[in-house]
Amino acid sequence: EMGFKQISVEPVVAPDGSGYELKEEHLPILFKEYEKLAKYYAEKWQTDDWFNFFHFMIDLTQGPCVAKRVRGCGAGSEYVAVTPEGDIYPCHQFVGQTEFIIGNVYGNELDYELMDTFKEKNVFTKKSCMDCWARYYCSGGCHANSWNLNKDLDIPYELGCELQKKRIECAIWAKAME
Repeated sequence: EMGFKQISVEPVVAPDGSGYELKEEHLPILFKEYEKLAKYYAEKWQTDDWFNFFHFMIDLTQGPCVAKRVRGCGAGSEYVAVTPEGDIYPCHQFVGQTEFIIGNVYGNELDYELMDTFKEKNVFTKKSCMDCWARYYCSGGCHANSWNLNKDLDIPYELGCELQKKRIECAIWAKAME
């Protein structure tokens, strides 16, 4: 209604006690809102009012390449974040956590072991992903969320998983309505 044609909405990710963290009790409300959005999205399909909602962009016939389906997050292996001081981190969400410094652009050394740690994370190393029906659509989730909330790169952020599954479910429904 406001004319936006490209939309992406990310849920807040914050630690317990922050005052603005997502809680399990919020999920039913968020699920209902995603369902309303999917219905609205489907209604606008092939009209001048159609908009692209990033999380409903799934290709049911081919999808992303196998590597992306297995290891979606490229933090530390496909992209990095660099601070003004030149410190290199796996992604912007790790900046300031010194244990995740990969190197420095002014130096000649990189922590390849740390880079490999990130490169090796995938839906087969994350126990909760191994049997999840959505694993090849979410690809194991965000490494930073796993670390910041669970202190373990192999344990995905659970509420994020639930939201992701709901978005995928709604995306599949919307595709069926096309």
